[in-house]
Amino acid sequence: MELPAFARGATIMASVLAIVACGNREVGTEAGSAELVVVVNTPIARSAAVAIHGPSASTMHVASTDTLRGLTAGEYLAHADDASASDSLVSPVLTGVMSDSAVLLAEGDTKSITGTYTIRGGSGALWVGKWGSANLAEGFTSPQLAAAGVAVAADTIGAAAASITSSGTAFDSAGNLWVTDYINQRIHKFTPAQLASGASVAEVTISTQKEPWGIAFDTHGNLWVSYYNGNYVLRYAAGDVAAWNGALTDPAPALHIATPIGPLGLAFDAQGNLWVAGFDLPQSYEVDAAQLGGTGSIVPTDSLVSAYLQHGSALAFDRAGNLWEGTELGYIVSYTAAQLNAATHGEPQLAQDGPAYAFDGLAFDNSGNLWASTEGPDVAMYSPVQQSSGDFASPARTLTASTGERTFGLAFNTHDAALPIARTLVTASRVSHTSSAPRATAVHRSAPPTLHPGDGSRPGSVVRE
Repeated sequence: MELPAFARGATIMASVLAIVACGNREVGTEAGSAELVVVVNTPIARSAAVAIHGPSASTMHVASTDTLRGLTAGEYLAHADDASASDSLVSPVLTGVMSDSAVLLAEGDTKSITGTYTIRGGSGALWVGKWGSANLAEGFTSPQLAAAGVAVAADTIGAAAASITSSGTAFDSAGNLWVTDYINQRIHKFTPAQLASGASVAEVTISTQKEPWGIAFDTHGNLWVSYYNGNYVLRYAAGDVAAWNGALTDPAPALHIATPIGPLGLAFDAQGNLWVAGFDLPQSYEVDAAQLGGTGSIVPTDSLVSAYLQHGSALAFDRAGNLWEGTELGYIVSYTAAQLNAATHGEPQLAQDGPAYAFDGLAFDNSGNLWASTEGPDVAMYSPVQQSSGDFASPARTLTASTGERTFGLAFNTHDAALPIARTLVTASRVSHTSSAPRATAVHRSAPPTLHPGDGSRPGSVVRE
């Protein structure tokens, strides 16, 4: 759950007191005479989140070096909370350590404590799953995304001489990157330290009997994976996932969802409902949140059906709750939140094709830009203006991976905190999160594709006319 914003004021009698500016702060309401100097060392200005827990059950959050005055005698506990820094595209995450975990203050005392922060490995970047023989996934930083053009990845993981097919990417709340390797039938986990060091061998590698593609985490930390060849989606319990280590084979799932549409992309909406893109049929499933906490086997509760969804692959929600889907036939499709909530959903509000691309990954940045992998070396960006006007004729910006290999799954580390994804960090700024991207009010649909059931297409290899 997201912590209060830094700028929110409070008093010592409230459960949380936020202190954000440098200088001396009178925080006591009694005649306390103790002082605590909180030194915050961070590589990014005003982006830390040191929590000081006082003896009267109060909590103070300190974003930068400050002196807390008027404190009553007692023990003060200190913890360096993780925090995300403000950025227009993708926010880096800072993790910290305290010089002491507790300080005992007597009346008249002045003591100090220091929190030292570093940028968490792999954060502040867009991570791209790759098909080829160079890297399992590559990370591109915010400056690289802003500059676009041909770019050499800032970070890489999973270097290999063998063929790799990284189709899905997702981050858990601890900053671990999870990647599905479709053809090789494996799921990999890389830690933040491994992302920073460029590790070739994952901390966890799961061998499966089917073909994993889509991957996502819910707000409870459960892991969800779609299996194309198995025609199902599995939930792995958060406690089990946290205990995994080394090489595993088909760990037991907590829940099985039958999805006989060739399931690929996964996404959760703000209500916790799970959405599943279908490759084999022009259909996307919804599974109601109320069913997702159970065990055993269940079936979807609703679906979208449209010719535009043929060979669907990627799913993402924007800030307004609109659903976006990318297809391997080169369409970007969107249903409004109102359509999703209606008894009947109809045709998508927007359906535009990009003849040069096949879309296999979608992700929104902090400014509401939509990034899409293309099954080529390009990752295309479509601006909020394009999303509003329905003009997807050409990207507003294109990042081209220097390796020249094919791009598939996309995941921001960390994601825009305004999106319906698990919120786990203190954010340094709410400015970029206060408004929803403009949304098209008119219908924008190009001609639908011609359906060819049983045409021999498989994910990553669509037969086109």
